[in-house]
Formats: sequence, structure tokens, C-alpha cells
Amino acid sequence: MKKWTLTILITSLFFFLNAQEIQVETSVDWQKKILRLDMTAPISDESNQPTGRYKTEQFILRETPVTTGEVLLPIVVNSWNTMEDLVKESPVLLRRLENLSQIMNKVFTTATPDRKYLTVRYELSLFPHVADLLITHDKPYSYPINPAYTANEDFTGIVIYAAESLPWHNSGEERQSLNPCLFPRLFSPDLKEIHSMELTYPDALSRWGNAGYTYSANISEMTDRIGVYPYRTMARAIYGKKKTDLILSEKAAAVITGSEHNRELLRQGKVMIILPEK
Repeated sequence: MKKWTLTILITSLFFFLNAQEIQVETSVDWQKKILRLDMTAPISDESNQPTGRYKTEQFILRETPVTTGEVLLPIVVNSWNTMEDLVKESPVLLRRLENLSQIMNKVFTTATPDRKYLTVRYELSLFPHVADLLITHDKPYSYPINPAYTANEDFTGIVIYAAESLPWHNSGEERQSLNPCLFPRLFSPDLKEIHSMELTYPDALSRWGNAGYTYSANISEMTDRIGVYPYRTMARAIYGKKKTDLILSEKAAAVITGSEHNRELLRQGKVMIILPEK
């Protein structure tokens, strides 16, 4: 049985509001770039069961904005910050996160077999909805390095294999697995930044971020992003406080930065990172 795509359980919250309990469970599907939110509450004690179900669903709906803001806080943005860190710096961001409840997609409403509890599932696309709250530049920053190497091949995208545990740079710890985030960075072996959110077109960030994730090595499943002739390489180490960034080999860094064509792939976010299967 195929495992659910890159599902990472973030949190389970309990709310006791108006003497009615709401259980909240969330997960992130990093391959599909979706936050899933399940809200469950006991069905109101009504002799008319459809009426009780309706009242419970309306109760859940009223609590959805606050819940949406809360469950987005643990999302890892980059190697320094979660959404909660950014909210502490700019409290108005929390209200914007709560407002995302207005554009979430309600996937289904279902009752338990005994008709005692009602669950409403919502989905929220991280791109563009969350990403658009974080993009601050109008065009990519100037490229930070002048490659000494000139690449002689133009590729259609970049695929980075990081599906095995890797050394965590200068940590002295055992090998670690990469943590997905909204905006990962890529580095050369001498720790020069070669790819980041700031080096990517804003419209690409809004569409799919500066890099995507998958656990499939099947290139045919990624052609919409990385084309039919991508450059393939293996990550050499993990970098960053939150273990979200990758260090590439000297050769790989040279190839993907060694021509204007390949640097344009980075600016367009045509990068896929293969993660361990969960």
C-alpha cells in the first residue's frame, strides 16, 4: 500500500469553547504543498439529528479562523524561523493567517457511525496562500557569486537526492534527515549560498516555492516542474539551524551556477528535492 505523500503530523489541539469540545488535527503534505485540517466536535444533543449536525458544523465554522491561525504557527519557513517566530516579530501576521480560513477548501463533512461526533476537513494550499504573505521582494536579488566554471550543458531542471540521512554540517551529531520547509536554501561546499527564496522570482515563489519536495525518483512525475532533461545530483550534507538546507558537491554547485541558462532554472524554482519515504 502506497504511503500517504510526505505527511507530517504537526500537532493535536483541544479547544473547550462554549462548553463544547473541538479536537483539531493537522498535517502537511509537502509534495502536494497542502495543509490538511480536521476539526471534530460532539454533535449537539438534538432530538432532530440533522438539526444537531447542522448546529455543530456551524459551531466548527465559527471557530475555524482562530484554529487556522494556531495550526499554521508550527510551519517551518526557513532555517531560522517558523511562522510563530515571524508572528512574534510582526503580530499583524497572525490576523492574516486567520483570514486564510476564508479561502480554505472544505473537503468533506462526516459523522462517526454512532452519530456522536462530526468531523470537517479543510485543505489550504501553502502556495500561493501562505507564501504570498511572506514574499517581500519584487525581483530576484543579484546573483551572489561569479562562477569560475562555465557549464557546457543546459538542463531543464534540477533534482537533488536527499532521501538518506546526511551529515549535519559542523553539528558533531549523528546523520540526520532533511526537514522540509517553505523556502529551503542550497549551498556550495564552501558555504556560498547558491539558491534561496530571495534569488527566486516572486511569481515562482507564489506558484510553487523556490524548491519542491517528493519521495519519488520517477522523473516522469515531476516533468511539469523540472522538464525531461534535469540535472541530477546528490546532497552532501544538511545545513541550517532547523536542518532545512542542503550542501551540494563542488561539481554540482559549479554545474547549476555555471551558465546563465542554469541559473535561470534556479530563479524559476525549477528544483525538486527527493526526501526519505515516510
